Amino acid sequence: MASVSTDILPSDVAGRLYRIGSMLINGYGYNWYRQENLMRADDLRVRSGVGGTLAGAIAHLRSLEARYRRKFLPPPTREHPDPDPGCIAGAQQFRFIEGRIDDVETRVRGAAVPTDDRIWQRHRAEIDTLQRLGEYDVLLIGGAQELADLVTTLPADAEIDVAAEQQIDAYLGHLLEILSHRAELLSAF
Repeated sequence: MASVSTDILPSDVAGRLYRIGSMLINGYGYNWYRQENLMRADDLRVRSGVGGTLAGAIAHLRSLEARYRRKFLPPPTREHPDPDPGCIAGAQQFRFIEGRIDDVETRVRGAAVPTDDRIWQRHRAEIDTLQRLGEYDVLLIGGAQELADLVTTLPADAEIDVAAEQQIDAYLGHLLEILSHRAELLSAF
């Protein structure tokens, strides 16, 4: 491969351009290509994907809720001015579950990331900590996907039964437990 000639530029410009290019490639002191930084970026990407999976589950629940409302909560008429309280409770159940999933999704996206500073590196084995975070990431991905799969199997045009709600809550509890372990790993000594 041919090297780039800087003969066409004055030496002070060539040196300055080299420094600027080097600083841009290294991110002003932050080298994107170190293994630790790749693992840190992967953690962010995984949590974004898990958040997206949970957001997809919420969107599916909202479409089920809309179907349910169209079927069981029609606009009021003279004959039926008030909706059935049982149907209202069924529609509210969708909202409550959506809210619980949304809370976990927010916690996943906002979970702490290990910083890249010398003090943190001095007191911890950074690569080992990041590998353990990677293991938690795998559990987060699996738990979120199982939850999303469960939500997609819920029947259309019907309220959520108690067993399905308990399964959803169990998955959410599992995700919260993983987030708790993850936070303990990153907490200060």
